[in-house]
Amino acid sequence: MQVTHLLLRDFRNYEKAEVLFHPGLNVLTGANAQGKTNLLESLAVVSLTRSYRVSEDTQLIRYGAEGARVSCLVEEQLSQRLDVVITRAGKTLLINRQPVRRSSEFIGRLNVILFSPDDLRIFRDSPRERRRILDAEISKLSPAYLTQLSQYQKLLKQRNALLKSAPVDGLILDALDEQMTACEVPIGTARRQFCGQINSTLAAYYRRLSRSEDLCTLQYLACTEEAKRQSYADLLFDSRQRDTETGLTNTGIHREDLAFLLNERNVAETASQGQKRMVLLAFRLALQEVIAARSHSHPVLLLDDVLSELDPAHQEALMEQIPADCQCLLTSTQVPAVLQQLSYHEYHIENGTVTPLEKGMP
Repeated sequence: MQVTHLLLRDFRNYEKAEVLFHPGLNVLTGANAQGKTNLLESLAVVSLTRSYRVSEDTQLIRYGAEGARVSCLVEEQLSQRLDVVITRAGKTLLINRQPVRRSSEFIGRLNVILFSPDDLRIFRDSPRERRRILDAEISKLSPAYLTQLSQYQKLLKQRNALLKSAPVDGLILDALDEQMTACEVPIGTARRQFCGQINSTLAAYYRRLSRSEDLCTLQYLACTEEAKRQSYADLLFDSRQRDTETGLTNTGIHREDLAFLLNERNVAETASQGQKRMVLLAFRLALQEVIAARSHSHPVLLLDDVLSELDPAHQEALMEQIPADCQCLLTSTQVPAVLQQLSYHEYHIENGTVTPLEKGMP
C-alpha cells in the first residue's frame, strides 16, 4: 500500500498543497511549526476519519476558512481516491468521489502506522486511551469489529441511562445485558488474538532496536480470564447491585486495559524514557508486520520527528527494521546523517508550502 498523491485544502496551516509521493522513503524537512506534523496528521485522518491530536474536527479547518478537505490516491491492488471533507456542520467521507453512509466502509482503506513524540503519553494516559489505540488498529483490519464495537458503545449508553433511572426495570436490564454480552465475546476474543499476534514479533523487534536482551511483551488485562471461570455475562450479573448504586456499568470490555512489560515489570512504572521510546517503536513495527500479514500489504509508516531523540546507533537500528517495500514518511528539521547512505525523496516544507527537492541517493 502506498499514497501516490495528496491534496490538502484549508487543512491546518495549508491553504492548498499538492504532493506526489514515491515508494520507499520520503523525508519531510523544514523548521519547526511549518506544517510537517500537520501533513502526517492529514493521512492519519484519512486512515481513521479522525485526528489523533484533537477531539473536534473543526479544529482541523484553517483559520478563517469555511471547511477543510484531504484527498489522496492510494495504490494497492487497485487505485482508490479517498476524500475527507470537514465543515462546521459535519464531515463527509468519499470513496472514488462517491459518499459513503458508514465510516466502517471507509476506515482502513488507507492503513497507516504512526509514531509521534506524543506516543509516550500512552504510559500515563487512562486505560481508555490505550484501548482506543488497540480498537483503532483492529478496526482498520475488520469492519465487523468496528460494527460490534459501535453497537456495544450504544448499548452501554442505554444501560447507564437505565441504571440512573428509578426504579431500574429488570426486564430491560436483562435484555441489554444479553445484547452487550453478544458483542463483548467477539470483541474480547479479537483483542486477545491481536495482542497475541503482536507478541509473536514484539520481543524480537525490541531486542534489535535496543540492542539488548531484555524481554518485551504486551499484556492484555481483561475483565474475564479462563482462570477465573467467569464469563462477561456472569460479571455483568454479579455487578448489578454496584452498578445500580453508582449508575454506571462497572465491568465489561470498556474497563479492560493494556500493559507493556520489560522482563515482566510494568514499563509505565519502571522503564526509562529511552526504554519507553524503544518499546513503542517496537510496538509500531510489530503492528506493521501483523497488518502486512493479515492484509497482504504493508501499511504506510509515518515517523514524526523520531530520529531526533535517538543516538546514531539506535537511528541505524530503526532504519534497518523498516521493510524495503514499505512506504515511509519521515519528518525532520534536516536530513539526518543516518539517511545519507539510503535512497530517499526529500520534500521541504515552509509555512504550509511543500517543495519537492532532488532525490537523495547513496
